[in-house]
Amino acid sequence: MTPPEEHRIAPSLAPTLLKDHALSPNNPPRPIARRRLLQLSLAAAVATLTPLSGCSAEDRPSTPPRRASTRERSVRLGARLSEDLPYRVLENGDGMKTLLRDDLASRPDGAGPEPVARAAFGHITDPHILDAANPGRLSFLWQYLDFPDGYPTSGRFRPHDVLTLHVLDATVRAFNALGQGPESGRPLDGLVITGDITNSFAISELDAAVAVLDGGSATSNPGGSYEGIQDHGRAPRALAADVWHPDPEPDNSEPDNWKKQYGYPTVPGLLSAASRAIEAPGAAFPHYPGFGNHDETGRFGGSRISGGERLTDLVRTGSRLPVELPEGMTEDEFWKEADGTDEDRERLVAAMPSRSIAASSTRKVFDKPRFRAALLSSGDAVDQPPAMDALYYAFDLSAEVRGIMLNTTSPDGGGRAVLDRKQASWLTEQLQGVSSTYHDDEGNTVTADVEDKLVVLFSHHPLRAFEDDASSHEDGGESIARDDVLGILTRFPNLVLWMNGHEHRHKVEAHRGRSASGGIWEITTASLIDFPQQSRVVELLDNQDGTLSIVATLVDHSSADDVRHDAGQTPQSLAALSLELAANRPGLDAGSVTGGAEDQNVELLLTAPF
Repeated sequence: MTPPEEHRIAPSLAPTLLKDHALSPNNPPRPIARRRLLQLSLAAAVATLTPLSGCSAEDRPSTPPRRASTRERSVRLGARLSEDLPYRVLENGDGMKTLLRDDLASRPDGAGPEPVARAAFGHITDPHILDAANPGRLSFLWQYLDFPDGYPTSGRFRPHDVLTLHVLDATVRAFNALGQGPESGRPLDGLVITGDITNSFAISELDAAVAVLDGGSATSNPGGSYEGIQDHGRAPRALAADVWHPDPEPDNSEPDNWKKQYGYPTVPGLLSAASRAIEAPGAAFPHYPGFGNHDETGRFGGSRISGGERLTDLVRTGSRLPVELPEGMTEDEFWKEADGTDEDRERLVAAMPSRSIAASSTRKVFDKPRFRAALLSSGDAVDQPPAMDALYYAFDLSAEVRGIMLNTTSPDGGGRAVLDRKQASWLTEQLQGVSSTYHDDEGNTVTADVEDKLVVLFSHHPLRAFEDDASSHEDGGESIARDDVLGILTRFPNLVLWMNGHEHRHKVEAHRGRSASGGIWEITTASLIDFPQQSRVVELLDNQDGTLSIVATLVDHSSADDVRHDAGQTPQSLAALSLELAANRPGLDAGSVTGGAEDQNVELLLTAPF
């Protein structure tokens, strides 16, 4: 088939190396310039793309405004905000080079025909939309924990917890503005989100994510104004000291440790601005969501709900924000009381010193049918099991590329990857349906009279998250072993790519196939909630010389120019500030999450399967 002219591209990129990591905390610190201070306080809001909700890749305007990718510009840490403290502001840097990886195949010598783009899509993972004011977080317990580094771990508190929705919105806008693959120019065929869409499986978080993806008024704070641990409301010093408070301290009171020790800025009005609804344009192309362990409550499969979970449910929808344990009560006594009767838990909540806040029933937990109804459109699926708790499906990324979304979450809500035999059998059937040649369980070659398609697999977990051995229902959820998962995938030469997340880091890994020339590339993308808050645009290119190229390019949701520390915040400036706050997290090992050049902007070669 002759491709449209706009889908033909220039010869493949030459192998190059990334000179220095964007967003590296190791750049030499220097005092911030007066000009940058003025930028932070006076920067104007960045114009956003006109909403294109409901448009497909085919009927979008042919020349939409374009946004630079990380090829043209990166974002990194620059000058210190204060000479005496480590906090550093963002600055724009040079573009990131693309590295050619030939682990699985090599290009033939000599110039070949122009490559053809078969599909282009955006990949987002782990946005962790968070209702940061939800009293069910039980944040008052942090004051009784021992934090050896002097601050709560990121799994408990992040200074940018109130800004997760703004980051997702800015990321969707960035893809809308980018509009096409930076290598091929092919319009994006879709946007795929591989799980952990919510943080605490709350309806308020799910509704907010849906509004951002579909377009509309979006807020993850159903209480309206912010009422929580980051304001200057009632809280013991032992709790308040370990939480960043963006607003100025009242009556010259002592700043928190984030400001005193690490130099985190005062940002007047941030909490109020973060609580205002976002008018989201929505994605300008189809979006395909997946299910992650932070979306899985682990309680709707007949499992017993613990007393601690029942207590959390009681607090999360209520009008009381506990600030400390009842006088004289230890943590052990607290959890023992929580394991009692409903009356015991009600007395416990009533006895805890608390603030009065606005209650919301939307802070209840959602189940799988609600997630599926909210995010999965049956019209987009080629094949989707009818059971409402089945959150795996197949879809067409393009006419030539089939996408398969797995649900790899453990039904007990744990972090390990699970693929049960029922879903594994379904996966095998889907792969057989688009493979004219494959291998059976014994390694024999099988041929079938079907139309070949390239296949991209999506899941929340990477292969590394599966366990060495198979597990049973008694272990918390039946799953086949890691080697058996890979064994299924490598039977099908046209399965060329596996996209996932979960680990909150960038990683690209090659898996050799059953034949000497085959294989699968596995791309893990970092999260939107933690540094570096990046996503990817991925292009599948037929080089028309017997090889394929998978070109993956990182996408930043903001630039350094978007950040401001004054009271005039916009949704875009709040997203940019979230990135700056995340990049400055004390103890952050940037290299462990950004990976090397081989995990960032890459061109991945493999032998064409047909």
